[in-house]
Amino acid sequence: MRRKKRLRARSKSYPERLSFPEETSVKWLPMLLDAYHIADKGIAFAIQKRISRGETLACAKGCSSCCATHVTIPVYPLEVVGIYWYVIEKFMGPERIELKRQLAGFKKGSPCPFLINKACSIHPMRPLACRHFNVFNRPCEPGEDPYYTRRGDVLTPDDKFKTRAVAAMLPFHGIKDRAKRKLAARSGFLDSQVQNLHEIDWNNLALRMEGKAPPLKV
Repeated sequence: MRRKKRLRARSKSYPERLSFPEETSVKWLPMLLDAYHIADKGIAFAIQKRISRGETLACAKGCSSCCATHVTIPVYPLEVVGIYWYVIEKFMGPERIELKRQLAGFKKGSPCPFLINKACSIHPMRPLACRHFNVFNRPCEPGEDPYYTRRGDVLTPDDKFKTRAVAAMLPFHGIKDRAKRKLAARSGFLDSQVQNLHEIDWNNLALRMEGKAPPLKV
C-alpha cells in the first residue's frame, strides 16, 4: 500500500507528455514524444532527489550559457526529424524570421542556432542531450562548461530512463519488438548514427522554411 502511494505521489510530480494533434497522421511523432516523456520523467526524479539532499537547481529560464558555449551536442536521427517538423510546421510569429536568418547563416563553432534572446526557441522539442544537462548549486560562469570544471554539480542521467528513452525511438529504425529494442538500446545501436548538432547543415532547414527545398523524407 505504501509503495502504491509513493508511486502515485511520484507520478503527480512527473512532467506531462507533450502532445500534438498530428500524432495520428505523422507516424514517427508519437515515438519521439514518448522518448522525451520517458527522459523528462527520469530527469524530474533525479532533480528532486538532489534537491531533497539540500542542493539547488541552478538552471532557469534566461540562463543559456550551455547553449552559447557548448559546441558538441549529440542528436539522434529522429530528433533531427522532430526539429525539422517543429520548426517548419509549428514555429510561427516574429521569431520565425529571426530563426530562419540564424539557420541560414549558421557556422560551425557558433552558439546554438536555435538560441533566440537567451532562450531555446525549440524548447518543447530540444534534444535529449539538452534535456539531460542540468547544473546545481550555482549558475555557470560565462564560457564555463561545468562538466569539466565541477563535474559533481552536473546531473548524471539515470541509465534506466535514458535507455528506455532511446528504445522508444527505435521503431523509427525498424526495430519494433520490445525485447529487441531494449537490447539494441543497451548495446548502443544508434551511437554510430548520432550527429553533432553543430555540424548539421541547418541552411537546408532555412530553405525548407521558405518552401525552397524538397520535403524531408522520413
